[in-house]
Order: sequence, then C-alpha cells, then structure tokens
Amino acid sequence: MRILTTEMVEDAINLARPIVEKILSRKDATWGPKWVEVVVDIGDRNFPLYFHFGTIVPWKEEWGAKKNFTEIALKKLKLSDRTGMNTSAIVALCPWQLEPGNFLYAGGVTKDGITVAVSGAIGIVDEGIASIIIEVIAMFAKLEAKQRMERGEMQI
Repeated sequence: MRILTTEMVEDAINLARPIVEKILSRKDATWGPKWVEVVVDIGDRNFPLYFHFGTIVPWKEEWGAKKNFTEIALKKLKLSDRTGMNTSAIVALCPWQLEPGNFLYAGGVTKDGITVAVSGAIGIVDEGIASIIIEVIAMFAKLEAKQRMERGEMQI
C-alpha cells in the first residue's frame, strides 16, 4: 500500500475547499462561471480522482460556447503528466510539446509525481488552485511518512 491514499487526497480537497471557494468568489478570478472542475493523479490504479469547487449553475449564454471543464481539466492533466511541466510553462516555453487536442490554457500542475489540473476559472487562478491542492496532498503524505518513522515502521 502506498503512503498516499485516496482518503488523503479527499482530505486535502476538503481542507483546500474554503480557500478555493473564497478565491472563486473574487470578481477578478473568473470569467463567468463560479466553479471549477479538478482532476488529481498520482499514477496509481485508483486514480485519477475528480472533484469540483464552487456552485454549478446552468450555463449562461453570455459565457459563450458551453465548455466541458472536466474534459479540459483531464486534457491539462495528461499534458502535464506527459511532459512533466505545468501547462502554462509548456505554452510559454516549449509549445512544440503541444499535440492535437491540447489546450493553450494554464491550470495543469505537476510536482514530484503528483499532478493536478483545474479548469473553469481564468488560467492563472486554475493553476494557483492546482498548486494549493498539490501542496496540501504532499503535506499529508509527508506527515504520514513522519508518523510511520516515529512508530518504527521503516518499510512501505
């Protein structure tokens, strides 16, 4: 069993929820909808996991063509997984890494084997939310490792 579990990821999502929803309430954080879809992957058979923050409401005509935030987040996640880079960096620094079907949106973040992608807000906000989630997930895994060491459980 890995140190990082689906329950830890769910706990991280719940811990991040108040700050993420506060971010989504800002006028400058979104372009219309006030919710985001989130996909989390650690390369385990129990992943990816899907979550959302904010209140989902019917699509409004003034937002333009309807977007599937879950599909966009999953494509961001796969791009970050494949390249080992955040999607904003790929677009800015090496757009030749983009393949048909990829988006130019920021919001896919990868760090040390944890990848999180967010879609629904503006790109900077999507990426910031993904980074927050990664840090909380990593913190929980580090705390679990520390507790195991304190108990003398030195083998996974």
